[in-house]
Parts: sequence; C-alpha cells; structure tokens
Amino acid sequence: MKNVMKFAVALVAMFASVAMHANDNDFNVKAKEGAGKAISFSINDTKNVHVSLYSKEGSEIFNESLKSTNGKISRTYDLNALPDGKYFLETETATKVARHEITISGKTATVSEAVVAEMFKPVVVTKNGIVTVSILNNDKTPVDIKMYDEGNNEVYSNTFNTQTVAKRFDINRSSAKKFTLVMTYNNKTFVETVAAR
Repeated sequence: MKNVMKFAVALVAMFASVAMHANDNDFNVKAKEGAGKAISFSINDTKNVHVSLYSKEGSEIFNESLKSTNGKISRTYDLNALPDGKYFLETETATKVARHEITISGKTATVSEAVVAEMFKPVVVTKNGIVTVSILNNDKTPVDIKMYDEGNNEVYSNTFNTQTVAKRFDINRSSAKKFTLVMTYNNKTFVETVAAR
C-alpha cells in the first residue's frame, strides 16, 4: 500500500511540474501587421520546437525544427504562395503539442485567438527495470498503449478512457534488450524506445 501511495504522490508531483512548465512557455502566434499574408510566432523557455503547417484536409505543407541558444525562438512565415483557405500551424515542444488555425483570405492572414487543439505529450521514465508511462489526457479521448519487444512482437496492448493514464511495466525479467512504446491519443502517435538494461 505504501508503494502505491508513493507512486500516486510522485505522479501528482510530476503532472504538476509538467503543467507549470507548460504554462511558463510564453507562446504567441499572430498575423504580422502590415505584412499581408505573413504570420509570426515566438516561444520562450524552450530549447527546441518543431513547427508544421497543415492544410485543412491534413496534408503537411511545411515543417522544420528550430533550436534556441538563449531559450527564445521566434520566426516569421510568408504565406503569400498559399491560396485562400484554412490552415493549421502546429508547434511541438518537449512537453506539449499546440495547434493554431490560420485563415488566408485575399491579401491577409489571420490567426485564431485561441489554440484550437492542445495536448500534453506522454512522460516515459525508466528506472531499475521499471518503465512508467504517464499521460495527461485533458480531452479524454481513448488512449491506446502498445509495447513491442526488439523482435517487433507485441507484448502489451490496452486502451484507456480516462483523463489521467498511469501504467507501469516491470521489464527486469525479460530477455529483450529494448522495448518500443507506441502511445496514440487525440489523433497523434508518440513512439519511444526504452532500454531494458
């Protein structure tokens, strides 16, 4: 019982630190004034961000990974080559994925004031042969977790329908040297490989 309580307390502390870290990221996306079909974004307190631009139908138009040396990243994109319509700018940091809607009409681009989708990425921790998967699923969409051994054999599969998912795997007794976790929720898939030893 003590171990369950310790795990629950550690899980709550971990989710609180993820939420605080995510709120500390000063993230801003806006149309650049006087620049026609240009948008700009800036983000603070992060080392890396992956940026993708999608059409309304979900086709990827552009993507790039940006790195920061001082914890701040800013970029402006000229969208003049794109026809009128709705697009989505997706940004992915170490802890979360956010999606903003962009509307191009005539000679201007506008950005929705609110984030149209935001989700926290799974947290995977390996210590002493125990793999812990923690997912904060604010949208309460089904969460599929699968685990494969190094021979690509499925060793675990389950679907969770809760806001908070916490799953532990004891891989101490396995002969496999590594495992791959595939976690899918909110129309995104995250893959992480962990070493057994």
